[in-house]
Amino acid sequence: MRLLNSLEENVKVSVTFDINKARLVHLDWVLRIEKALELGPDSAPCALQHYQDCELGLWLHGEGRSKYRQYDDIRQLTVEHRRFHHAVEHLLLALHEGNKIKTRELLIGVRYMSKDIIYLLTLLELRTIEKQRTVQLGGGLFSFIDSLFATESAWLEPPKAKDGSPSVDITYARLAHLRWASRLDHRFKNYGQGVALQSHDACDFGAWIQRIGMKKYSDLEEIHLLDVVHKSFHEEAARIIRHLQNRHLQRADEAYTDVQNLSREIAWLLTILEYRLAPLEAVAASAARAAPPAPSAQTQIVQAAVVGPVNQLSPIMAVAEHLIGR
Repeated sequence: MRLLNSLEENVKVSVTFDINKARLVHLDWVLRIEKALELGPDSAPCALQHYQDCELGLWLHGEGRSKYRQYDDIRQLTVEHRRFHHAVEHLLLALHEGNKIKTRELLIGVRYMSKDIIYLLTLLELRTIEKQRTVQLGGGLFSFIDSLFATESAWLEPPKAKDGSPSVDITYARLAHLRWASRLDHRFKNYGQGVALQSHDACDFGAWIQRIGMKKYSDLEEIHLLDVVHKSFHEEAARIIRHLQNRHLQRADEAYTDVQNLSREIAWLLTILEYRLAPLEAVAASAARAAPPAPSAQTQIVQAAVVGPVNQLSPIMAVAEHLIGR
């Protein structure tokens, strides 16, 4: 453990700011479309930029693809981004045709796809930083020791309550949560026997909400929604373990779907929170445009039951053969 602690003191993780910029630029684009929809057909465009020509598309098919080509997430992002543009085109068509019911239905799907894109960008960010940590540790034995003993976010130093900027605060929160969520599958082995999950206020993200988020950003409704959604996330995670221990695989699988949706909601709310706090000119490619205010986070939440997360294959039903100890 001394060796590991000594190594951790020398490992510094650099945040992938280009991915963060891509996430905020996409959110900005989505909010502009929604603002145009609120104002009616006369304010909404009749056609969109090609999916490769918007700010996120330029990044995905340029720097992003070149820099992150080794990750499956970048390919999945490209596919989902193209689907998102096609869905928005159908939405605008319904709007200009005056079909209000179809417009509302399509808007739900567009918002859901947008959350998929935000979540996939966050996964890409996490995988990039985890790989960087493995490289910094030199791979081999050190990386193996690290995987056994490192805490969920030991590779990322928590921001100081007073000194951290909103960007640093939220980057830490985002990665701390996703790191914990991405390792949840490991608790499913042997039907979750002997597993005791952390409570919502004991994990790194929960501690951040109480120690920093609620103190610095209490005037923003997103931080209060994050607290509620995060508690639900831990409750559903605990429900997975209980169902596994009782051999109720179907119920465990349903709870797992809820956990995935809640995790994605957390990534979305954190992105909205950062969008509200960060100066837009620092993240948007078109600084000349004035940013509209972000709509209420409450109106952005789409019920998890609408549709499952994109390409999220439950490890629980597959588990019956592969993941839960045989």
